Amino acid sequence: MTLFELRTLTRQRIRDTVKPYFASDLEIDAYLNEAEREACERALLIEDHESFTIDLTTTDTLYPVDPRIIDVIDITIGTDTQRPFTDGWTLTETHLVLDRVPTSSDVLTLHCYRLPTRDMGDSDEPEIRAVHHFQLTDWALHRCYLIPDSELFNPDASARSLGAFIQSFGERPSALVRRNQRSKTPRRVAYNGAI
Repeated sequence: MTLFELRTLTRQRIRDTVKPYFASDLEIDAYLNEAEREACERALLIEDHESFTIDLTTTDTLYPVDPRIIDVIDITIGTDTQRPFTDGWTLTETHLVLDRVPTSSDVLTLHCYRLPTRDMGDSDEPEIRAVHHFQLTDWALHRCYLIPDSELFNPDASARSLGAFIQSFGERPSALVRRNQRSKTPRRVAYNGAI
């Protein structure tokens, strides 16, 4: 489903199909884009094997990571021939921290879970699998029912819609839970210390 189709479906579900609308197109679009990000945060729906790379230097152990990265699953090293990166590393909220300074310059490729690369426009489809598209409208409904409008505001309907979204994608982990998940991920450490 495209963003336009999801917006139309959201309007039908909140019975807001006649102009002037209670919720603007911009509001609903923002809620649907937010819904896709929320779904990815909760259920780790987008797995990426190649979009994010880091250029290693022989002077640094701290490398910034793209803010769209939720968690790093695995890392490979090399440009033409990639092999598993076996040195120890830690992922923080904003950086990849290597256990030691690399002995040579090279490129790391991050295998990760991530957020969508960009917000959707009218003709764009969500990056998550099509089987999940309909459930994105539950989040949009949850947010629309909280708009302070006498015709639309409905906290009970908002709570029901949020419950349906949580049933589909789970609870949103706190920053503390996410940090603990990253720190519990077993890291492989190099044997004989070579990168």
